[in-house]
Amino acid sequence: MLRLAQAYLALAALTALLVGLGMLSMPVAFYGSYGIDPTLSPSLASELRSPGVLLTTIGLFFAYGVISPQWRNLALWAAAVFYLGYATARTLSLALDGIPSSGLFAAGALELALGLAAAALLLIQRRTIAA
Repeated sequence: MLRLAQAYLALAALTALLVGLGMLSMPVAFYGSYGIDPTLSPSLASELRSPGVLLTTIGLFFAYGVISPQWRNLALWAAAVFYLGYATARTLSLALDGIPSSGLFAAGALELALGLAAAALLLIQRRTIAA
């Protein structure tokens, strides 16, 4: 279970870090791949770049959970809430706004998978402790 949780957190960290750093360092290329043009206004660029800090920070926290046993469980909980929250928001947007670009649709599927994986690891961990 320990290695599986560490491997999961490494994947969750890598995903959040790559996306977050992409949003921060190259928003035109990053968002352009989804058909979004951040150069339309400084306000739009700011609004699109700012989540990059959140994703980078949470990615660093997930990475810390890989190496720190004291923080691993909290990192798993944070990953479950974070990724399932994104997946829920994308599902709501799908219902209210329609089908997004294929890249954003795939991102939503990945977020759902990562969130469910974290929840599953937490359930397995809980059952192991209870047994």
